[in-house]
Amino acid sequence: MSDAIQVPKAELHCHIEGAAPPTLVNRLADRHGIDVSSVLDGNGKFVWSDFTTFLKAYDLASSVFRTPADYALLAETYFRMLAAEGAIYGEIFISPDHAQATGLSYRSYVEGLAEGIERAKTGTAIEGRMIAIGVRHFGAAAVERVVKEVIGNPHPLVTGFGLAGDERSGHPANFSKAFRMAAEADLGTTAHAGEFGGPDSIVAALEFLRVKRLGHGVRAIEDKDLVRRLADEQIVLEVCPGSN
Repeated sequence: MSDAIQVPKAELHCHIEGAAPPTLVNRLADRHGIDVSSVLDGNGKFVWSDFTTFLKAYDLASSVFRTPADYALLAETYFRMLAAEGAIYGEIFISPDHAQATGLSYRSYVEGLAEGIERAKTGTAIEGRMIAIGVRHFGAAAVERVVKEVIGNPHPLVTGFGLAGDERSGHPANFSKAFRMAAEADLGTTAHAGEFGGPDSIVAALEFLRVKRLGHGVRAIEDKDLVRRLADEQIVLEVCPGSN
């Protein structure tokens, strides 16, 4: 075993549908009769050309997960992969909007994922938690609907609320009500910012969403004052060297 695997790790930023291996996507696509050939190349790898086509590929690949059992398999597969790399803890972003698009209720979606997390824990001792996200390019009403579902259907493994999606759609001010509701329900909060958008997107997330963690945030480096603010306020950035 390599030294890298022996070092205990935690992963804080993972969209669960996006963590699906191409082989699993193909397997479930065949089961449910879904054509995913447009997002998989001849070598069985996902393909896209820019951020817009990445989102489209993500949505199509996500559509193959249709039942609680599908999501249990996905979660177990992912957490077992993490454990094999030396991780002892992982957080996944879950998207109720993607589940709803395939006809699955929020409760069934969460219960399926939780079953997979627990199966992986039994086999490897890894711990897992979930952060429900609203998708900003679906609009403020959709994001508020998600947080209401989370609050109305509490689950011990769902511990946070976040905002993801296309940063070009919707100013953070549009989602301040949803984040206020999440904070009042004692959910941890995070938001994607500075992934595609510039430093201004990070400032807006801090001002209007009052988060203590940011997804990506890498473009903060373009503004020295912002970097200083992040350090002073101890804002955690969920950064992966390959994510941008």
